[in-house]
Amino acid sequence: MENNLFLYDKRLKSHHDSNSLINKYIKSTHFSLKEFDEMLQQIPDNRKKAIYVHTPYCDKICSFCNLNRKQIDGSLDAYAQYIADEFERYGKTKYFQESEFEVIFFGGGTPTVYKPQQLELILKSIQKNVRVSEGYEFTFETTLHNLTDEKLKVMKEYGVNRLSVGIQTFSDEGRKFYNRTYGKEEVIERLKRLKENFQGDLCVDIIYNFPDQKVEDVLEDARIVKELGLSSASFYSLMVHEGSKLSKDIENEKVKMKTDVERDYLLYQHFVDEMLLDNSYHILELTKIAKNNGDNYKYIKVRNTGGDTFPIGVGAGGSVQGIGRFNMSKEMSFCSRQTEYHERFARLSGYMQFPVIEKAVVQEMLSQEEYGYFHEKMKDYEEKGLVVIDENSYNLTKLGIFWGNNISSEIIIHIMEKIFNK
Repeated sequence: MENNLFLYDKRLKSHHDSNSLINKYIKSTHFSLKEFDEMLQQIPDNRKKAIYVHTPYCDKICSFCNLNRKQIDGSLDAYAQYIADEFERYGKTKYFQESEFEVIFFGGGTPTVYKPQQLELILKSIQKNVRVSEGYEFTFETTLHNLTDEKLKVMKEYGVNRLSVGIQTFSDEGRKFYNRTYGKEEVIERLKRLKENFQGDLCVDIIYNFPDQKVEDVLEDARIVKELGLSSASFYSLMVHEGSKLSKDIENEKVKMKTDVERDYLLYQHFVDEMLLDNSYHILELTKIAKNNGDNYKYIKVRNTGGDTFPIGVGAGGSVQGIGRFNMSKEMSFCSRQTEYHERFARLSGYMQFPVIEKAVVQEMLSQEEYGYFHEKMKDYEEKGLVVIDENSYNLTKLGIFWGNNISSEIIIHIMEKIFNK
């Protein structure tokens, strides 16, 4: 098993863009904004639906971040009004009027950077223009330092029932490295108070593998998550993004990073093992460990199983009724019509983010020929100790989950090669 740790030269640390893989074999086609607007006036199909709202602003930039965001240098009144107006505009379409949305997700950036009155403006527009389904999930990503009691009150009033807090680590050393606000003890106390004042799911992001991080650090992160009874922890290996402060510090030799797979896996396995130790948490998807009867993370389930993700805001991207859309600015967006290959294999790629892959679900997504290639590759992974195959499913092992993004990327390429290069 340990020999299989080095199956790949490089670990893919995030869910890859399946469209870019498929575009090497078959291209998506242009779809105009006019066509997109016309599509929204048709009765939508019955696929599950989510809304993603992007806030490209933070009041403090993390050292590792290069996402579509910028530090606030003025009022967000205009941007808040723009988001509220977008919901007003789309709320007049048949697509919105005839749909029930399972998920609303505010990401960023830092969506709680808005003032309370700005939040209320946006949330009031959503309440007016969006119908949510029974058991809906309404998430705000946030940091601890800008989520005030007043903001939380407004959010609860308008149905927000899930918070995702960017903790990154409880370690004082790590928090300093990531440029986070507050030390360990203050973070713990704030999370305790937040849990008392918020009855929805309280989830955290943990990023491991900062320089000189010790095994004890990840064990402590896991123990604190469990002690606080948090709904879930997303657990990511630190990625160095071009353009981030971290990448520049590495280039200027201010920071030295250890990037070997062995160290990555060492920290990963200790965190996972500690989280699962008393059977109160389970692996929900490749990078998320959830409390039993806790976080369901409907957003990723809708997004990764072929549902719509309607994008609102600058920097937001998604797919609506098989049409990809990305908003580059308030004035500029572009769309593309996805082929049936893009749609099916995006679903397959998303579905493979989960540790248990049911055979019947994959067979429904793929042709008989494609499924044959899929099964062929899974048998190969089984021999390598990455998958256990039973009568009904393919089950990723702990090592398989670690290499999960590599597996899903590789398997799509394998099938595409077989189909298009016969």
